[in-house]
Amino acid sequence: MYDIGRKAEAKCRRVPNGAVPWSPQIQNFWDRQSLWKLLLKGRKQCQVSSRKIRRLMKKTKLPDAWKETAVELENALRNDRKEYLHAKKNHAVTWRKEFLTIQVKKSKKKQWTSRKARDWFLRLRRMKQREEARRRRRAQSKGSTGGLQAIQVEEQLPTGQVDLQTLTDRRQVEQGCMQENRARYDQDRSPYTTPPMDKPLYSMFNGADAERNSYALLEGRLPMPDGIDSYTQSFLEQCRFHQGHSMTLMEVSPEDHTYFWSRNPENKGSKPHGLHNGHFKAGIYSPTVAQCDALFRHIPLSELQETGPPGHGLR
Repeated sequence: MYDIGRKAEAKCRRVPNGAVPWSPQIQNFWDRQSLWKLLLKGRKQCQVSSRKIRRLMKKTKLPDAWKETAVELENALRNDRKEYLHAKKNHAVTWRKEFLTIQVKKSKKKQWTSRKARDWFLRLRRMKQREEARRRRRAQSKGSTGGLQAIQVEEQLPTGQVDLQTLTDRRQVEQGCMQENRARYDQDRSPYTTPPMDKPLYSMFNGADAERNSYALLEGRLPMPDGIDSYTQSFLEQCRFHQGHSMTLMEVSPEDHTYFWSRNPENKGSKPHGLHNGHFKAGIYSPTVAQCDALFRHIPLSELQETGPPGHGLR
């Protein structure tokens, strides 16, 4: 099923929505190319909409475009396409910024469109933030090709005062960044180490025997280790399965699979190395495909329910 989905995805047409920043100048390129293509279709005796051609001629201000020959239309399309590719690469982002800036200024002049002015302003700011986030050198000095050049760390002097020390060595910079992240985000160790992150509990619940010891603790079979205080021991004694506990039997039925994908957005949560969510969204309309997908999703649950936790055998 996976290979079939990948082959089907390879043959799908990719719609480049939002790939090029929109601006009136870019739209003018698109309109002219659409006009040339429609006129070429008409020269080949294909059915085209005359109303659409008239609308495009009015938008592009080319009222005599229909008089061109097929050769002239092909040359015009080729030249416009070449100019469009050059503009998309070199001017599309700049034109988009200029357009948004002009819209912000126009909206601010009218009091009754203050909400609209704020929307344009936020759109322009989000666009600038996305561009800054893509720049590799935004956190580096000008002309730098490596990582951070220098950082400042706190150093305690013999007098007891705290001073800032500038580190420029690469290894020291890396160590300083790791220490700052550890102090900021490692809430189990900073500023004081909690019992689960200290010996002997850390070695018991972190490693190869972590899952086995966890289930032994939940089932009341784990002996209390030495070296822990009374409060920690009381907490561990309360970590028990309730009486009459049994493993919940879970099953992914075709109905569950269909309901999930009917509510899940198509353009969200897709992995780069996996299938696109559109495959599963489209598959729910076929009972056979939906049942196959549900079966594949049920395999991991069935294996876990048959084997159970390590050392427990069948559940």
